[in-house]
Amino acid sequence: MLIETRYLKFFVLIILAMGANSAKSQDSLHVTPFERYWTKPRIVPKIGFGTQSTAFIEAGVQLHQIYVHPLALASAGPYFTVDALIKKSNPIDDFIIGPKIGYEVTGGLFGVAADFTYYTDFNRESVMFTPKAGLTILGFADLFYGYNLSLSNDTFKSISKNRFSLVFNINKDYFNLRAAGRKPEKHHQ
Repeated sequence: MLIETRYLKFFVLIILAMGANSAKSQDSLHVTPFERYWTKPRIVPKIGFGTQSTAFIEAGVQLHQIYVHPLALASAGPYFTVDALIKKSNPIDDFIIGPKIGYEVTGGLFGVAADFTYYTDFNRESVMFTPKAGLTILGFADLFYGYNLSLSNDTFKSISKNRFSLVFNINKDYFNLRAAGRKPEKHHQ
């Protein structure tokens, strides 16, 4: 009986070792230490606030994807958001809305973006082109300075040339990059 127990323990240890080796080899097939890849594009909320002559809030969506690199993360994607500006004097009469379309690229701690915004108070209108640059936390949170270039003859006094904004790209892939869907790689022949 002592011999049978010893063989049974030996057999169980071999099975456990084979199972651990199999699990280890499966993980190593999907994860390499210096792997680089783009996550699949995902429509994510883009929200923030900022200031120019007056304060504003920004809300919308971005088709956002993350580039995973061993040294840092990058991100890129087009976005559609809306700025809402409210002056303190008379919020109902001075309400200005600005739908915008743009593109953002970040890498590590730096980012750039540019957008076109159509500002209106439903009586007047103004179109702005705004290049932006600044600091980012891997594309998740952006602290940008922008310079408004008017493309219209008419402009609003509450929209100044300079603007500062803090915007968040709320992509759940940041919280678990290993489980994020990956963009298929193109194979060259």
